[in-house]
Amino acid sequence: MGGINNIFNIARSGIQANQQGLATVSQNIANINTKGYSRKEVVLEANRPVGGVIGSGVQVAYVRRTVDIFLEKQLAAGNEDLGFTAARASYLSQAEGIVTETENSGLSNGMTEFFNALRDVATNPESPIQRTVLLTKAESLSQVFVDQGQAFNQIRLDINQEMNRQIETINGLAVRIASLNDSIFKAESSGREAPDLRDQRGVAINDLSELVDIEQVQLRDGIGINVGGQLLVGGNQANSLTTIPDADNPPFNDVAFVRSDGSAFAISPLIQGGKIGGLLSVRDTDIVAFQDRLDRLAAVLVTEFNRQHQAGFALDGTNNNLFFSALTPQAPLASDTNSGNAIGSSLAITDDSLLTFQNYEVQFSSASAYSIVNATTGSTVTTGSYTSGVAMNFDGLDVVITGTPAAGDFFELSAQKGAAQRFGLAITNTDKIAASSTALGVPGNNINALSLVNIQTTRQATLGNSTLNDYQTITMGDVGNAARESNLALMTTTSEVEQLRSLRESVSGVSLDEELTNLLSFQRSFEASADRKSVV
Repeated sequence: MGGINNIFNIARSGIQANQQGLATVSQNIANINTKGYSRKEVVLEANRPVGGVIGSGVQVAYVRRTVDIFLEKQLAAGNEDLGFTAARASYLSQAEGIVTETENSGLSNGMTEFFNALRDVATNPESPIQRTVLLTKAESLSQVFVDQGQAFNQIRLDINQEMNRQIETINGLAVRIASLNDSIFKAESSGREAPDLRDQRGVAINDLSELVDIEQVQLRDGIGINVGGQLLVGGNQANSLTTIPDADNPPFNDVAFVRSDGSAFAISPLIQGGKIGGLLSVRDTDIVAFQDRLDRLAAVLVTEFNRQHQAGFALDGTNNNLFFSALTPQAPLASDTNSGNAIGSSLAITDDSLLTFQNYEVQFSSASAYSIVNATTGSTVTTGSYTSGVAMNFDGLDVVITGTPAAGDFFELSAQKGAAQRFGLAITNTDKIAASSTALGVPGNNINALSLVNIQTTRQATLGNSTLNDYQTITMGDVGNAARESNLALMTTTSEVEQLRSLRESVSGVSLDEELTNLLSFQRSFEASADRKSVV
């Protein structure tokens, strides 16, 4: 039967259990504003009865961490989407600023002023004043092309630098998660949960998910984190990411996973979410598409204008004069997946009237057989037998590749890539402007000048049957729509994540009213137990 000692022990157990309850409630109240903190709840249970019959007080069974695991995973996934959309929205807004037109600036305005100056030359072809104005407007137009081309490229360079910074943050979070895995494993080896450490790990995982899409795996010694199909965190061990040169996208970098021996391999194609995924998407897809349209417009203008200008005669009686600097296509670029040793040597224009200004691939089915594929349409342009150093001719281009390719190797090329940044004038002398259609018509003949003027309103097959200005208008619409859609996606995703955070707060957050009620309950129980002990 219970005696005085048993009553004393019951009172003491009540003091200890309620003291733990008071400490837990105090911890909750203290962390009411702590990011990622989950409410803790003391779970009490009766002590084993003496002799199986007589009660022996109370004990703390465990401290429960109030979380919804499914909701936590949803929040991590939401953070991935938030990081992705935020990165895209930020840089696409910058891209929109590049193509934005005002009344007195922009590419459309530059082309209009250039052709208006050309009309003035056609009206008075022998006047040096009109010719000087034309060259001035041509220089201004050239500068707009160069500025926009460089601005798009600068966005890609800025993204490259931001990727480096974000990867440093990712590596730091990986080390922290691994350290917390170790601390949790050691703390819980006695069979009790370490709730505060688990909260800290949850915050680190959510921070990581906003930067890159992750896969969480429950391991014996903690949470495993996969990135790009590779184990970034396993138990108390953290691997790392880095950047390596992207061979088929110079001068930009790939995200790479670092092996245990220090070597690294690219995982960029496997990263689809988080801020890194958004940065890669903007850098290698969105901006590239905008650059391609700008380069195509520049290349078509240069090609069509130069061809017509070469047909005319200048004031000094000469013809075949270029007005704009000739296109200088970049050499074919080898895919970074190629296993052969072939390299792209050169790409030259042989007949500008055959140019399509579309993107191509030279695909090798063996070391001696190739196919030229139009990457825009997917159609095969031509096939042939490959000989190192021998030109492959198609659509007005000569392509030279040297070395030995392997089956499956391919090279990318286009006549227009980089045309905007290399846009320039071939003449500086106003007497070289070819307004006349014949040598005998100099200086008063304006037929060739009128033909040059007509280029502005001619629908170009190489621009999708659009005029120069219409094509630029479509480009501005494409950039603007992409920016608006990304901002809308960011607003939607932000709202969704805020809802998830509110749901988490309703499940795991600290309610001050509830905690004050619990505090009062534990305090009274503590006082009652203490009074009972003093009576005994």
